[in-house]
Amino acid sequence: MTVLGVDVGGANIKIATGDGFAHSFPFAIWKKKHELVVNLKHVLGMTPVFDRVAVTMTAELADCFGSKAEGVRFVLGAIREVFANYPVKVYTVTGQMVSLEDAIMDPISVAAANWHALGCFGGQWFQGKSGLVVDVGSTTTDIIPLVDGQVASKSKSDLDRLLAGELVYLGVERTPVCGITDYVNFRGKRCPVANEWFATSIDILLALGLFDEEPENHGTADGRPATREFAKTRLARMICADGDEVTWTEINEVARELNSIMVKKIATGIRQVVEELKMNVELTVISGHGDFLAEAALDSAGVVTHREYLTDLIGANAARCAPAYALANLAQKGWD
Repeated sequence: MTVLGVDVGGANIKIATGDGFAHSFPFAIWKKKHELVVNLKHVLGMTPVFDRVAVTMTAELADCFGSKAEGVRFVLGAIREVFANYPVKVYTVTGQMVSLEDAIMDPISVAAANWHALGCFGGQWFQGKSGLVVDVGSTTTDIIPLVDGQVASKSKSDLDRLLAGELVYLGVERTPVCGITDYVNFRGKRCPVANEWFATSIDILLALGLFDEEPENHGTADGRPATREFAKTRLARMICADGDEVTWTEINEVARELNSIMVKKIATGIRQVVEELKMNVELTVISGHGDFLAEAALDSAGVVTHREYLTDLIGANAARCAPAYALANLAQKGWD
């Protein structure tokens, strides 16, 4: 039996099987939700042979839906249409696998449950130890507490997780710079940043050379390529300047400050989770393509622990689609 794990996010669709196949492709559901079926059908043409489908999602929070329940049912309706010839199960926020029909009847139980699948999957490396799975993605950071190798979070929704510090709405690509800070230091003064979507976190990391340039990637604030030169222009616009009005030295100083603020925000979440649960952190599994931010945040939070990187444990491609890969593995072992 081969299970295809499908993780339908607000900005990306990720798919994986337990034997190592994994793929992520962009899909901005808030812009074109009615193309979801077409995009999921594209999945069928690129996957190896599979027998069953396991589904999780975060797309239900997109503002193209009037409510999370509406979003869940929309996504599951598309899943039912595309995978009509396969048995389908949906992962709940309590770690159960339920039928498509049960999930449609109780949509909130399956909303934004992909973090739980990742935590359960990560538990296999803890061997009775306690610690954290920290996943820094393009949009958000998940801080998942594990005690004796089991997910210890009591949260049942994104709101619960925000309040607990377990969800930090900050990632390495899509976070607006104006959502990171109100001010930056510039030319010896405290300069307000524009409350506009002129630049995002990917521009910070491009400017600092922490991300490779992707000229083919136009998923940026202004739709122009994800290159260092355009990143400089976008960051300059955050202080109402053109790219040629500022030097690279000045932009790099701004980018370093913004990067430091991002690290501190994630560190605050880590400290809150550890302190509220009075955890003895023996191990941290670090996941996501912002793993370098997770490492810096752990250092900032003073969490001295043995660290494992999901890219080393399962390979870079599978780690890029970690929740889908985790779900495929969990479903393959626990399908009934």
